[in-house]
Amino acid sequence: MRRLAPLGLGLGLVAAASPASAQTAAEPAVSSSLMLMLAAIGASVAVFLLVIILLGKGRAVGTVQGRLGGPPGSSPTGGLFGKVPFLRRAARQAESAAHQRGATSMIESALEQANIPLKAGEAIIAALGVAIIGFVLVSAVTRSFLWGAAVGAVVLVGSLMFVNNVAARMKKKFETQLPDTLNLLATSLRAGYSLLQAIEAVGEEAPEPTRREFGRAMAEIRLGRPINDAMSDIAERMASRDFEWTVMAMAIQREVGGNLAEVLQTTAETMVQRNRLRREMKALTAEGRISAIVLSIMPFGLFGFIWFANPEYIQPLLSNTIGIVVIGAGILFIGVGIFWMSRIVKVDA
Repeated sequence: MRRLAPLGLGLGLVAAASPASAQTAAEPAVSSSLMLMLAAIGASVAVFLLVIILLGKGRAVGTVQGRLGGPPGSSPTGGLFGKVPFLRRAARQAESAAHQRGATSMIESALEQANIPLKAGEAIIAALGVAIIGFVLVSAVTRSFLWGAAVGAVVLVGSLMFVNNVAARMKKKFETQLPDTLNLLATSLRAGYSLLQAIEAVGEEAPEPTRREFGRAMAEIRLGRPINDAMSDIAERMASRDFEWTVMAMAIQREVGGNLAEVLQTTAETMVQRNRLRREMKALTAEGRISAIVLSIMPFGLFGFIWFANPEYIQPLLSNTIGIVVIGAGILFIGVGIFWMSRIVKVDA
């Protein structure tokens, strides 16, 4: 029931905004349009989350079971896309178009890192579907294709940001858990476990997403894949440079011999020190980052306040060519300033 809460929130926004369409002519049209736009965005996000929930009940595409399950010729897709032929064909066409443009690997990598059980084509169709829902809803109520197109663009960008944000959080959690993971491997080896048994222990005892990744690697190893290749795939899926170096150290140790537990322990201690240095630099640059965020939001917040408080004051800026040019130049300079401030406060560790 908790997973359906976003859907109820989106539908509640739509229900709350429905009386706005019956406002009298004396009320500002801008406020009504904004409420409808927010309601459409909420409903579209709710539909997007509902699609993920429905598809999540099917077979996870990224797992070994998902790749090997089913007889030859059967649909490799679970959930809603596997049951509706139209959606299945649309997903295949979208994946083919993305493959021709070289975007398939990037989309699949983000979906795997975010642990979203969708293929590239399915994710594209889901994002386009909720964008079209928002476009149709806003265009029908406001009778303005411009507002509908704006909502559709916001939903598309929001879907991309949602997937990237979840993937980034999963990657960060994996990086944070990596020293403890290596310590667990080293401890298991010192206790007399073999390397396979140590990997299996991590796949059973480590928190997510480390448990999921090592469990998947263990399943691949049991199917006959070399250990180094399975470990390298974890580093590639999670885009972890630290774990990539760990896999290289493990491969070298297996060739030349030595104490693997000691190598893993030393690597874990090095990662702990690097993470401590990163946190110290993040604390030292916190003031600059907060200042950059405030200065970036302030122009847009001031524009929105004037828009609602006194629309007639700002209307000349939007109704003539000079005003539009000034707005465009201002947005350009704001973007340059945001980029410059982000470079200033960013420190590579």
